[in-house]
Amino acid sequence: MHINEQLKDRITHLSNLPTLPQVASRLMKIINDPLTSSSDAAFVIGQDLSLSAKVLRLANSAFYGIPRSITNLNNAVVILGLKVINTLVLSLTVFDLFPESRSSAALFDRKAFWLHSLSCGVAAKLLVSKSKKLILFDPEEAFCTGLLHDIGKVIMEQYFHEDFHEALKTAKNENLPLFKAEQKIMGFDHTDVTQWLTQTWNLPSEIHLPLIYHHKPSKADTHQDIIFLCHFSDWLCYETGMVINKKYPAPDLDPGSVNILQIQPDDIVEIKKELDIELKKASAFYELAANG
Repeated sequence: MHINEQLKDRITHLSNLPTLPQVASRLMKIINDPLTSSSDAAFVIGQDLSLSAKVLRLANSAFYGIPRSITNLNNAVVILGLKVINTLVLSLTVFDLFPESRSSAALFDRKAFWLHSLSCGVAAKLLVSKSKKLILFDPEEAFCTGLLHDIGKVIMEQYFHEDFHEALKTAKNENLPLFKAEQKIMGFDHTDVTQWLTQTWNLPSEIHLPLIYHHKPSKADTHQDIIFLCHFSDWLCYETGMVINKKYPAPDLDPGSVNILQIQPDDIVEIKKELDIELKKASAFYELAANG
């Protein structure tokens, strides 16, 4: 059986595989409609009272750095903008889809996982500001690719627990990048799982494809720029130690990344310095999103 067919068979037989909540799906649909107003977006978010409260708390957090207090959803949309609000809602709903398990084993630290994911999103936004490419990246799409790039690992930990933990041990003992250890133990990796998990989420291709190809960016047929951005952001997080476990070696950096992204060596040094500052804000984001 072809590996993708084997994977699809295993995943589609999981009866409780998470689907994206309706509020996030509806917001993504209306966000690109030129006739959408701030009140339209606020109305959609307002259907979920718990989500609404979290949106306001995060909108007023250090992560967004708004100098004035935001007191209602409509103001949040007006001040932050539709794209930022969409990112915020998607982030919160994904956090809620995968709550931390009290019985979570030490081999897979869920908090470290989310902080790595958030850090990858922050690094992607910083790279957007440094890239010299003529075609500009959308910073919010970049953030989402970083936030979600490893989401398949959570599914593997929950649904393929024993095999995934064997892969974690193999990565450490044989000095392999985790995705290669996953392939060795299970025959597929977290990017394959992500592809099947998110196939019903209706994510834009600019966000969806980096989740699938960030370990093999040159193999993608389209949207290579933002895929390489996610790939490079992930590598930067390993460089700065913002990883799930420092005992797992970093994935190899595609040698063409710097040229493709039009990033200078001085920019990389500067991004690493800025990332250290931004990670403190990412930590605050995690605490509010996961526990708020």
